[in-house]
Amino acid sequence: MTAERDHRTAGECVWFLADAHLLPEPVPENPATFGGRTGDLLSLLPVLSEKASHLYLVGDIFDFWFEYLAGPTAGHNATLEAIRAVAASGVSVHFLGGNHDYWAGEAFERMTGAVVHRAPVDRTHCGRRLFIAHGDGLPVGDLRYKTLRAVIRSAPAIAAFRALPPSLGASIGRWASGLSEITEDRIERAMPPMKAFLFDKVSGRYDAAVVGHLHRPACWRAPGGEAVVVGDWQDTRAVLRLDENGFRHFTWREGRLTPLELRANCRGDETSGSESEPQ
Repeated sequence: MTAERDHRTAGECVWFLADAHLLPEPVPENPATFGGRTGDLLSLLPVLSEKASHLYLVGDIFDFWFEYLAGPTAGHNATLEAIRAVAASGVSVHFLGGNHDYWAGEAFERMTGAVVHRAPVDRTHCGRRLFIAHGDGLPVGDLRYKTLRAVIRSAPAIAAFRALPPSLGASIGRWASGLSEITEDRIERAMPPMKAFLFDKVSGRYDAAVVGHLHRPACWRAPGGEAVVVGDWQDTRAVLRLDENGFRHFTWREGRLTPLELRANCRGDETSGSESEPQ
């Protein structure tokens, strides 16, 4: 048993990753040749299998995922196998559907060994009671999106879409994904209502609230606890760790986990970025 395995038995080490927006993998599927965010994720996941007690994939891991009558969305075999390897190593893996991959279900669980959640998760880790969700549609406002969200997640809509050929459904999904471009302006406008939502969560029953969706890592100390945005894998390669010392953001750079510099963080100090996580 390695030192990292001993660390797992000594205490919880919980990792969070969100908003990778993975596109279908290249063909032929040779993971050794993958680049970009898919290749980087494939290199990170074995590291987390040695470090983590729990791994939460907090939504929009795939730019589109759906499970049709004829089978699930194709083109992600290497990623699915890598997630399965993490789960097989003894890590408790949880997948929370986002606005792009909410429709993961039984097929995803069979293929990866992860537990799929279609609603926010209430868990206790490292002595903290956590609220964990992707984050879309939770803050006050944006009634138009919330109406659309309710429609496309309804049983009749899911049943109708499930009957489509997977190739046609994936084309529609990619087209719809292109309509929701993430911009700095959209992030700036979305941050204040999300922060207010998270502060409300930690003002009562929760010690911390963790979401993805906003594509910018953030961490605030609230009167009742900590409010945390994981940040995106798509561009920032951000990951979040929770252990007995609290929350800390990292980025995956050149095969190493390096602390992310944030304006403020839940540790109550400034992150220097000079320290690297041992591999």
